[in-house]
Amino acid sequence: MNILMVTMQMQIGGAETHILELCRALVHRGHHITLASNGGVYADMLEKEGVELVTLPLHTKSPGAVAASFAGLDRCIRQGNAWGDYDLVHAHARIPAWICGGLWDRYRKHPLKRNGKEVPLFRFVTTAHLNFSINPLWRRISRWGERTMSVSEDIVDYLVDEYGFARERIQTTINGIDLEKFSPDTDFTPILEEFGLERNRRRLVYMSRLDEDRAAYAYTVARIAPALAKNHPDLDILIVGGGTEEAAIRNLAEQANEKAGRRIVTMTGGRADINRFCAAADVFVGVSRSVLEAMAAAKPVIVAGNQGALGIFDESKLADAMDTNFCCRGCGDFTDEQLLAEIETMLAESPETLSERGNWCRDVIKQYYTAERMAGDYEELYTRAMASPVVSDGESDVILSGYYGFGNMGDESLLSVISASLAKACPGVKITALTRFPKKDAYRTGLRCVNRMKLFSVWREMGRGKLFLSGGGSLLQDATSGKSLQYYTLLLSLAKKRGMQTMVYANGIGPIRREKNRALTGKTVSACDRISVRDPDSLEELAAMGVDRAKIRLSADPAFLLVPPAKEERTKILRRLGLADLEEGRYVVLSLRRLGRGREHEGDIRLAGEAGKLCDILQQKFGLTAVLVPMQPQNDAAICAMAAEGASADVRTIHPVSAEDMLAVTAGAKMAVGMRLHCLIYAAAAGVPVIGLSYDPKIDALMKCLHQPYVYDAGTAEAETLAAAVEEVLQKEDAVRETIREAAELMRERCMEDVKTAAGIIKNKR
Repeated sequence: MNILMVTMQMQIGGAETHILELCRALVHRGHHITLASNGGVYADMLEKEGVELVTLPLHTKSPGAVAASFAGLDRCIRQGNAWGDYDLVHAHARIPAWICGGLWDRYRKHPLKRNGKEVPLFRFVTTAHLNFSINPLWRRISRWGERTMSVSEDIVDYLVDEYGFARERIQTTINGIDLEKFSPDTDFTPILEEFGLERNRRRLVYMSRLDEDRAAYAYTVARIAPALAKNHPDLDILIVGGGTEEAAIRNLAEQANEKAGRRIVTMTGGRADINRFCAAADVFVGVSRSVLEAMAAAKPVIVAGNQGALGIFDESKLADAMDTNFCCRGCGDFTDEQLLAEIETMLAESPETLSERGNWCRDVIKQYYTAERMAGDYEELYTRAMASPVVSDGESDVILSGYYGFGNMGDESLLSVISASLAKACPGVKITALTRFPKKDAYRTGLRCVNRMKLFSVWREMGRGKLFLSGGGSLLQDATSGKSLQYYTLLLSLAKKRGMQTMVYANGIGPIRREKNRALTGKTVSACDRISVRDPDSLEELAAMGVDRAKIRLSADPAFLLVPPAKEERTKILRRLGLADLEEGRYVVLSLRRLGRGREHEGDIRLAGEAGKLCDILQQKFGLTAVLVPMQPQNDAAICAMAAEGASADVRTIHPVSAEDMLAVTAGAKMAVGMRLHCLIYAAAAGVPVIGLSYDPKIDALMKCLHQPYVYDAGTAEAETLAAAVEEVLQKEDAVRETIREAAELMRERCMEDVKTAAGIIKNKR
């Protein structure tokens, strides 16, 4: 892959070291890297290792520098490098991201051409290293790319909460550490000689950039140095780093030395050989990358920095440290006395105990924080970006129509999985989605979105499109409203008039009760170029409405193509959703939705009461905790709350924000009991047993496809009946899981046929 890496500058610092190690690892994996920055010592290192450098004034937001950087990057992208055009542009920090985002917008509207041919649009990703200060202007102009990498879970929350960026388009990685460079075997003799330090003395090392927003604990260490000197005559303290606060801290260190009557504190200034200082430490104080590097060198560490402190690091603090990328955001601060007490505790420990602490720290780095793992995370990010639809302001290959933008997790996951699977099968595909709130939905999905109710805009888009997909869900039905059915059939008819190929894509059909609606549906669907349905009952419904049976292909709900997150990622998601204390296989997912339209609908009250009783039985009889999931909050939250209030057991209610969240939760469940179709599908895709609560024929149809008899009318089902079904499933759990796994695999195969069909149409039209 040919990658343009863009950052402010490459002087010594945490984010800069992250980029340094990333570039090294990517080059080692065979990728071609060009680095654009204002230069610096790390840039010089990378140039010697085969990275091409472009020097631009990206380190400042002055108008002249921004203009020069914009022009320079524009020239760089137009020319490419020795390996050709850039596949991907990766920006770090807000100024580079804003400039790269502007260029990305330009090339989307006016594609770059070479030798008369259009050059494929580069993919645009970013990395968020910090929780930046924010104001209305920065919130408005900040760019986070098609996909974003975050270095900690709390930064993910920050991007979602402050910028509204879609969680499902953010991945997390770690600060990868070079275990060979940062090793207990590193020779630190040169720094002992440089600073006149004796090898047989103990050393406390504090390391950070000494700027206003980084150096709080450098001041603390300097202030408590006289007390440490008094209690530990064999101790030397090294404060490693440079920055705007260096002079003030150096003055404080000199006062400490004078008070102690000897040189207790040594100021080293900014250094490139920080691995030697890590290796020289007996006790290390710091945060973020510096503390990880000390851990790699097998040093016992005290985690403390400007954003908070955890103190002496051990296994009990691992989760909090990892969630904040070892920056301790939100963990509270230490007073001078508290930090002194932590250091005194560690200095009082035996050499053997300190060695054990240090070795455990190095094992943590080996397990979670290698540079190779970081590079692997980024390769996955790049692969996802390259395989996602191209956002174009021009022609569209595909227009996707569905119940998108209404907050229903099932329908939103259909939009995501259909677009992603088409992009993977047909690289460079341009997709436009018809949604409720185009601006918000575009930001959330990364797709070009058009207001589904502005028919003139839709008509115009159809004139620039190739394939119209009526995509997924129960779109063709009149149970909720005849107007809904008329809308979706109208779109199919308009697309045909505009010369587009049309495809009914894995739809659930019905119920359609009115004869005129059945006639309209049969006529409209018969005129489509391709037709697929998600279950046999839907096939029979279309055939009964006069659609040629030979033209209808039996498929499955596209959500079967979704893959549950890996175990480590599931653990992160469960922790974020407040389920960290629940073991996998010790809870049941329960999905409820309203039966009626009134606030106090009798059927809802009854259903909530039975659900509450079921929650109690699950815990008392089977030792299982019920986890209630409102998948469409505006319709589900109230009835889930009623069920929880009516239960005496420990009932959890979670609020997932994406299909990935639901996949993680259902994959770890003992089983799922659900009214929402996609709750059952997410569970089945992971091979988890399901019990259906039917309020619509689509639930019955799914359970038939899964060969599961455990489906009950949501309006009449009783807790005892459902509990008996739970008991039966538990008794033959292995067989049930195997049946569901086999059925889900068949569903996936059917789904892929739809993808191939649509991709074939797109390629032919091109």
